[in-house]
Amino acid sequence: MNSKTIIPILVLLYNYNLVTSCPIGCSCNGTSITCTSLTNLELDLLVTTLKEAPYNETTELFLDSVENLSMSMIPDMLVLRVLKINSSLSSGDNDWFLRRHQFPELQTLHFINCGLKIFPKALMSLTSLLELDLSDNLLENLGADSIHIRSIQKVIIRNNAIKSIGVHVFRYMPTLKLLDLSGNQMTRLVTSDFTSAVSLRELILRGNKIELIETDTTDPLQQLETMDLSQNLLREVRLEAQQNFRHLFSLNLSSNPLHVIREGFLQLPDLQILQLHNCDVVVVEAGAFVSLPRLHSMDIKNNPNLAYFSPLAFGNNTAFYRLNIQNSGFKRIPLTILEKVSQLYIKDTKLDCSCTSRDMQDYGAVTIVDWNDATCRTKMGAVQKLSHLEKSEEPCRNNLLTPFGVKQSAIVGQAYRIYCASDGTNSKLFWISPNKNTTEAAPPELKKSSEKKTDYFTTTLLDPSFSKNHEERIHISSEYYGFDVVLESDAGYYECVSKSDMKTITRKIELQVLKPEVYLNASHVATTSVHLSWNRNLKIEAVDRVALRITASSEKMFKRQVQLSLYNMFRSYNLVNLSADKEYDICLEWYLTDSEAVIYKSCITQKTKPFKTVMQSVNAKVAIGVIVVLIIVVVFCCDTCIHQKVAYLSRIKKQAKMQQSVSGQSILTQSSSADATTYENFQLS
Repeated sequence: MNSKTIIPILVLLYNYNLVTSCPIGCSCNGTSITCTSLTNLELDLLVTTLKEAPYNETTELFLDSVENLSMSMIPDMLVLRVLKINSSLSSGDNDWFLRRHQFPELQTLHFINCGLKIFPKALMSLTSLLELDLSDNLLENLGADSIHIRSIQKVIIRNNAIKSIGVHVFRYMPTLKLLDLSGNQMTRLVTSDFTSAVSLRELILRGNKIELIETDTTDPLQQLETMDLSQNLLREVRLEAQQNFRHLFSLNLSSNPLHVIREGFLQLPDLQILQLHNCDVVVVEAGAFVSLPRLHSMDIKNNPNLAYFSPLAFGNNTAFYRLNIQNSGFKRIPLTILEKVSQLYIKDTKLDCSCTSRDMQDYGAVTIVDWNDATCRTKMGAVQKLSHLEKSEEPCRNNLLTPFGVKQSAIVGQAYRIYCASDGTNSKLFWISPNKNTTEAAPPELKKSSEKKTDYFTTTLLDPSFSKNHEERIHISSEYYGFDVVLESDAGYYECVSKSDMKTITRKIELQVLKPEVYLNASHVATTSVHLSWNRNLKIEAVDRVALRITASSEKMFKRQVQLSLYNMFRSYNLVNLSADKEYDICLEWYLTDSEAVIYKSCITQKTKPFKTVMQSVNAKVAIGVIVVLIIVVVFCCDTCIHQKVAYLSRIKKQAKMQQSVSGQSILTQSSSADATTYENFQLS
């Protein structure tokens, strides 16, 4: 065989090898191709290879760090089901997929770190897509026109710049089951945004900046089972199954500044898993989890400042199984908790050895899972393992717990509680108020979860004759001295006294009451109205016993009151039907509805404008304009009159000449009579 026949065979074999072997820079596994850091030449070779058999039957394609990648370069792949791209796309690639059947069977699409600023328009052509991942891009808006894929079940948009969810976003995603918006810029969660998300099962909003949850409707999120709100800015959480979250199974609130877990803060009958670690929790109140009858497992670890966990926190919950309090501030674990849980994790807690030896020796082998690693501290500060601790007859030291210290501050109008509790079981607690009234404290009375508070404005609007006798504004219990509404007169020193057979312990706590900085302004003043605005509202929790009004009064015994809603989000009101050129004292007042006592008010003195005459109401520009118009009218009239006068005189003169001509008189006035011609002579000639 000579060289002329060998060379074509080698070329043919080389081309066959290019087609049948995996493209350069890629790895192949069956019908899956993974390519990393391709050059332009390697990318062109890959595109050519994907057009030929057997690689035109590829079902999975992964492209990572590919230079100058454009979606229009990828050929039609009729059986491709998974496409994952982690590369910057070329500019203008938001308009690809002009070929309608480029990926007709695509089910999974990932565009990660591709520099996308808007949602690709071609997404709506992927009628078989089930999973979409657009993480680590530059997307800012999630609106109704963003994703139109009726088959989609999983949407992941992590680490973008989305601030809010638009109206009707989920209208074109009726089968969506999972939504992950972690690492975005959202500041609030509004449940009405999910009205169309009828199939949503899992919602992940981890790592945003959410400060508020607005449950403003009753329809959405009824099918939601798992929700992750960790690493946000929530200071208070109120979730109720009556409004939303009826079937919520797992809730993650970790890494939020939840300093106090309040009574009934969650009312979710199906919730079984609750995570509260790294929340800087200081106090867990009585009845905190009483509205979670199916709660099975809870993590409240890594809260080193957790000083008080109420023995009544779980109420009559019988389904509770697992509790993790590792690395928390517990000095003594209430026996009611030890008896209730089946698995308890207490490693790295700050337990007191004298109390632990008495309370936990009989329970350690059964309840405490990490018993061999758990430790406590002795009176001398030494660390000792619980497994080596001998049961002691030494009495447990009775301590008064003041989680927030002995100097505290509250703002007028807010609900506030001074926490002070004894960690002993055989002691009585007394409270001494600033006016020296002594009250023996009783265990906290748990409120019914079904009780709803309606604000006074709405109640009286629906029923003007409504009248309600409120309960006491101040609530005293063995855990706190509480105020439904803080007044300036509540400032002073409060004494918490624990008495037992062994000794008496007293803590004196100073409460400072701060005035809010609310400023009332007249943003616009007219002759019979004043438009008012103010910079902020008071934070009122007792909405049923506090109301807001505007009062206006003058010297002549005039006084008007206007009832406003506490939820006046625009913080403004237009006060009308006032008298002109009069001075009014206008006040914005928050007051107690049962006693009419004013909690706080902000006042201004404002004078309405006087009525103006016609000349006063006309400004310089208008006056100049009127004068110019008048001049034009006068000139026009004069010109018309002059023109009519001249035309009249001309017509009279012409008629006179015609009459002279008819009578034979000359109608021309020349210097020579020889040239004169009468009309009659001219007509004869």
